[in-house]
Amino acid sequence: MGITMSLQPTHATTDMSYALSRLGPLRLSHGAYAQATFARNVNTSLILGSDFPVEPPSPLRGIYAAVMRLDPDTGGSPHGEGGWYPEQKLSFKEALRGFSLEGAKGGFMEEVGGSIEVGKWADWVVVEEEEGGVEIGRGTVRETWVGGKKVFG
Repeated sequence: MGITMSLQPTHATTDMSYALSRLGPLRLSHGAYAQATFARNVNTSLILGSDFPVEPPSPLRGIYAAVMRLDPDTGGSPHGEGGWYPEQKLSFKEALRGFSLEGAKGGFMEEVGGSIEVGKWADWVVVEEEEGGVEIGRGTVRETWVGGKKVFG
């Protein structure tokens, strides 16, 4: 039996400055905010989201937080440049899958959404690279397409 989990990567980057004092070292080192551990468990489906209105709804912020383990607003961490618990960083592919296909699976909609394939809804965004190359999760959304139709941009 598999487990479906829903995590919000920006919670880790929002909470990183005070989580130790609230949860303690044992809980932090044995499972709290352990997104990579969950994502790489073969019996776990990891859905990633924003937890709006608690956190901003942008999937780009969530992808940045999941991959970098740094604050999406500042690009920093009180724990150094490597991010907070860097061993829990997801790859870009893992984060994108968590925000797309795994979310569709969690809603029993993987047959119609979650990936770009013939016969599916054809929802996607076009993200513009920032000068000097795209930084994960920090590009600007220029177009949004829903059902194969441009709805923004």
